[in-house]
Amino acid sequence: MKRKHTLLRTLFYASMIALAGITGCDKDNENDGDPKNKDANQYAIALVAGTGSAQTTYIQGLAGFDIASLDNGNATELAGNGRMLTYNGAAYVSVYNSPATMTKYTFDNTGKAIKAGELIVPGAKTYSTVEFVSPTEAYASVAGGLAKVIKFNPSTMERTGEIDLSSILRAEAPVMYYLGMKARDGKLFMGVFYEGAGFVEKYNDTAYVAVIDLATAKVEKLIKDHRTGSVFDAYNSFAIDKNGDLFVAALGYTNRPSGVLRIKKGETDFDPSWFFDLDAATGYKCRGVSVFDNGLAFTLALVNPGDGYEINGPSHHFYRIDITQRTSAGKLAGLPDVYGSGGAVMRRYENDQLLFVVSGKSENSIYSYQPANGNVNKKITLTGGRCSGFDKLP
Repeated sequence: MKRKHTLLRTLFYASMIALAGITGCDKDNENDGDPKNKDANQYAIALVAGTGSAQTTYIQGLAGFDIASLDNGNATELAGNGRMLTYNGAAYVSVYNSPATMTKYTFDNTGKAIKAGELIVPGAKTYSTVEFVSPTEAYASVAGGLAKVIKFNPSTMERTGEIDLSSILRAEAPVMYYLGMKARDGKLFMGVFYEGAGFVEKYNDTAYVAVIDLATAKVEKLIKDHRTGSVFDAYNSFAIDKNGDLFVAALGYTNRPSGVLRIKKGETDFDPSWFFDLDAATGYKCRGVSVFDNGLAFTLALVNPGDGYEINGPSHHFYRIDITQRTSAGKLAGLPDVYGSGGAVMRRYENDQLLFVVSGKSENSIYSYQPANGNVNKKITLTGGRCSGFDKLP
């Protein structure tokens, strides 16, 4: 069990540069008059190239994704391994470093990034998860031993408060991770992972979620469920469907299956009558959940359990699941296996397509999927590196 969590921690630090969540791509900017590029501020994308300490993050704006390939010719360089998400017309990028710094960017109509502010938290190395509530209210959990959630104004990037997490600390579990969060009905639901001294995995057979009241900025309670394992995914642990039900994905361990829990609309406890056993549905340990319309959802399954460290190449595959029926339709045919450290990265593109980020053994790319007919096609080859975030801007 310790070996498995060491892998999870390794994957987490490899991909956790923090900001929770992804969509868009365009051609090389060879000609400023090219109509494809004249409005390249509709989407943003981040690509990461290099390995270890010699990594660079490249961000740029795009007009769309109907292109064959994408490089970094029009991108802005950021030193280090960075993660990006978007909100209300801007991109927010955090690069793993000390102190934790989240930088806000807008883009001109050529796709060039323009710095619009930053949020710095001394004592932390990065932002584990970010949740935007409104143009003036957002929350960020931080990594580096700080037991707090930072409240900030995403418009001005000013720090406006903090939420003390000391009430959920445990002396016997000195290491904590706050991974994944979602705001709903005036509450902030946040995944909590406890770890004992010396990497003792004492609590990984239970899912813990902190329920925070946003009006008072206080932890209301800590809820737990023994039917599955830890909530340990910064980007895809939480999802809300059109009915307002909140789904929480947790990892599986030796004595617990990976699975999805539900917190019904208007409630703040796990629904004891509802559990989606992903091990039973897919036949594999799974991580994360992304929910779309009419029960359509996806998870990332470890299809090569014998190579969990992915020494021999990608070991995960996207699986289509039905969150309503709690069933699996199997592997998403037409997609290659992917490295699991980035989580299940996908977003809706236009009305008829979903886009999947594929970090493969020999190529990084974005694939399109049409739920109506099941068609899968490679959309873009990413020659500039692996994608660490993309989404619509406006």
